[in-house]
Amino acid sequence: MAGQKRLKVFLDSNVFFAALYMDMKGSYPSIILRLAQEHCFDLYFSTLVELEVKHNIAKKLPQKRFQVDSLFKNFKKLEDVSLELSLLKRLSEKDRIIISTAIYHRMNYFVTGNTKDFSYLLGKKIDQTFVLAPKNFCLREFADN
Repeated sequence: MAGQKRLKVFLDSNVFFAALYMDMKGSYPSIILRLAQEHCFDLYFSTLVELEVKHNIAKKLPQKRFQVDSLFKNFKKLEDVSLELSLLKRLSEKDRIIISTAIYHRMNYFVTGNTKDFSYLLGKKIDQTFVLAPKNFCLREFADN
């Protein structure tokens, strides 16, 4: 579709972790990464997201630590940004930085599996960034396609 802008999607670290945990099969996080690998949209992450994924994989799934670097090579890395938004004050510093990075870089979506800490933001739009869980993102963008 000529002239149509590609979706910009920023993933939280837990989405990457969940996809690796499920061997890139049978889960919404896996579907998201596969669609991004097929260039259905542009996928972004940040330095902090990458560090969190590497730490959690080394700690909980050390047998998959070699898959992490090759996975991140397929996507676009952004520098972390911290915004002072009153709406984000309830979040931990790490979570605030991660979502701030998505908002600052004007992502269409921030996708997180952390439904506990981000519960009050799920389904909301901050600036031009929608905050969604992986299932809701897939249903919203790809259910009719």
